Amino acid sequence: MNVQVDFNLLPFNTFKLNSVARYFVELTSKAELAELTKFSKDKKLPIRILGGGSNLILPEKIEAIVVKNVLMGTRVLMETSDTVLISCASGMNWHQFVMSTIANGHFGLENLALIPGTVGGAPIQNIGAYGIEVNRFITQVHGYDFETGSTKTLTTNECQFDYRHSIFKTPAYKNFFITSVDFQLLKKANPVVTYAELAHAFSGKTATAGLVAEKVIEVRQKKLPDVAVIPNVGSFFKNPLVTAQQVDQLKKSTPDLVSYPQPDGRFKLAAGQLIDKLGFKGHKQGSVGMYEKQALVMVNLGNGRREDVVALVERVQQACLSVYGVSLEVEPIFW
Repeated sequence: MNVQVDFNLLPFNTFKLNSVARYFVELTSKAELAELTKFSKDKKLPIRILGGGSNLILPEKIEAIVVKNVLMGTRVLMETSDTVLISCASGMNWHQFVMSTIANGHFGLENLALIPGTVGGAPIQNIGAYGIEVNRFITQVHGYDFETGSTKTLTTNECQFDYRHSIFKTPAYKNFFITSVDFQLLKKANPVVTYAELAHAFSGKTATAGLVAEKVIEVRQKKLPDVAVIPNVGSFFKNPLVTAQQVDQLKKSTPDLVSYPQPDGRFKLAAGQLIDKLGFKGHKQGSVGMYEKQALVMVNLGNGRREDVVALVERVQQACLSVYGVSLEVEPIFW
């Protein structure tokens, strides 16, 4: 196990914040987990798992052992005439994994193409896009508890998946490291194109998994800035869930309000639309700002500072609550 001291994480977070970790380790094998646990206890420092760094806002200094997850590999566990069960190591790049499943004739994840990050981050955030959430295809999540030094497997129900949420975000799992995720995928494509932009694109046309993935990639590239060019963490705020009564009230003052009915009777609003109407598109706060082409995305304008991020978040949240009576919750994780 190679341990580096006072390591700058600038290359490992897509918001490109200067953040120095007291210790840094690249984890390449599950066999190193026990050694890593002992090192943590000896140094009396917590362990922080770093995947793709695409959903993180980092502090300037991290008094912890930051572990870069580079566990790799996939394997087929079981097949039936209709489905295939695939285990994927948590350090794999999510988009590459999605595209590989389509290439191998395994379908279901096509709507989640081009989402940044790793496979291990997918269940934590319960990533979703264009009418699909990843929990639909997850059967089990395997991991290791740094506190107890034991392994554990959770079923889909035990993961307590919800909108952009899972049990892995709770304090009880703060020391839990996801090592691999099992996905049950389809052998016959059943594309979901209910989302407005996909429904329009495939109206009167045959939607294959490959074509859906291509369209999703095209739409995401138009909406979201390339992290390699403009540092960002994608959507910065979750789409808020409100009651039917709240929607009716809001539409009196905002007739063009976008809202999506949910199975539980609530409605999902478009956070980007609310932020745009509040005048924050292109708005700058010191070293950061809301993207000029998509108000839901915060970008680093150069030499980004965490304090500017926090200040802008608070301004947006306060304005939304004051004008619409709607609370906005941030999507990225603040270390």
